[in-house]
Amino acid sequence: MAKRLKVAVVGASISNSPDGRERFAIRAHLPALLKLDDLFEVVAVCTTRMETATEAARRFEVPHAFDNVERMLLELPEIDVVCVSVRPVVQHQVVMAALHAGKHVYCEQPLGTTTAQAQEMFELARSKGLRTVVGHQHHYEPAALQMADMVRQGYIGAPLSFNTTNFVSNHIAPRPSHRAWLFQEEACGHPGFRSAHTLERVIEVLGDVSEVCADMRVLVPERPNLDGGPPLRTTQVNNLNYLLRVGDDVMGTLQVSRTAWFGTGWIFQVYGTEGMLMVKTEDSIGVKDTVKGDPKSGELRLYGARVDMEKLLANPTAPELLQREFKEIEIENRYYYVTGIDHGRGMFAVAQMWHALADAIHGGTECAPSFRDVLKMHYFMDATEKSTHDRCWVKVDYSALTDV
Repeated sequence: MAKRLKVAVVGASISNSPDGRERFAIRAHLPALLKLDDLFEVVAVCTTRMETATEAARRFEVPHAFDNVERMLLELPEIDVVCVSVRPVVQHQVVMAALHAGKHVYCEQPLGTTTAQAQEMFELARSKGLRTVVGHQHHYEPAALQMADMVRQGYIGAPLSFNTTNFVSNHIAPRPSHRAWLFQEEACGHPGFRSAHTLERVIEVLGDVSEVCADMRVLVPERPNLDGGPPLRTTQVNNLNYLLRVGDDVMGTLQVSRTAWFGTGWIFQVYGTEGMLMVKTEDSIGVKDTVKGDPKSGELRLYGARVDMEKLLANPTAPELLQREFKEIEIENRYYYVTGIDHGRGMFAVAQMWHALADAIHGGTECAPSFRDVLKMHYFMDATEKSTHDRCWVKVDYSALTDV
């Protein structure tokens, strides 16, 4: 049996909400790691204040608390992996410190605020032979994993077209003042970084984006402040529309709206010469959770259908009658890496990703999406900015990748 990996979690502050909902490390990472106690041992938490670090360590029974990353790495050389769950403007500093110390890294997206930062982090990790992963947790949703495999195995034939949307209300609903940074471009980096989760799925299923025609806008410039202060204003785009050429000249659209009241969440549909597949967010049976801790906000389900050409030739069916003839596909057990965690919560997909990272570290393999994968997404974001500015199609330039 492989040894348990020792993990330090940076950004594990208990603040702004008693149940930890407002901090993803508290809400998802620490509970997931403690659930995977056969694979991991959490040895330290680190925040910017000793008070909050000590409280997090006490709550989760972690032996060490720190308010300085460099001191933590110096005093605990036995750390194997550093979880970086901090704001984008701080990611580069923390990740570089961890990599220089020879630690594997799980970093939340977007992997820094600039392409240059992402390039530097990727190159340092590669030079040291370290395993990395970036927190696009939907990658490890069982329905998403099975969809990607089914497309690669030819279930839909040759891919022809796709459409993916993500409609949520994060940028229109009232928010507390400590969330103001989410709406500030300088705090987040690329204008389009909020489309990255949706983009990652397209790339994983269909391949790299070769060209993009983009439009990104701030459609809702402010939202009410739940703390009673002035409205929270926006410089970060909250509506994004991309026309894409992907993989082997597959055409499709990607749309993200973060100003959609009562949105449908994530939907991704792919059509090919022999059928179709679709994943989308569906509510679990029963009443949805209230907004506490890590609420159950819906599961990804897989749907699909294949053409039976012999049957259609023998008994022709009008094309209109073929619409919506897809059915739900049962997910194979092999795509569930973890057990005992309620599917539909953020903690579940995070635990799936941590499980995959452990396998990669012990096996000496890459864990998707790695720093290399996400660096390519930064190149894409550069292209979207140019396209939006110049109002034209732009080729995505991957030439700066130094390992190919």
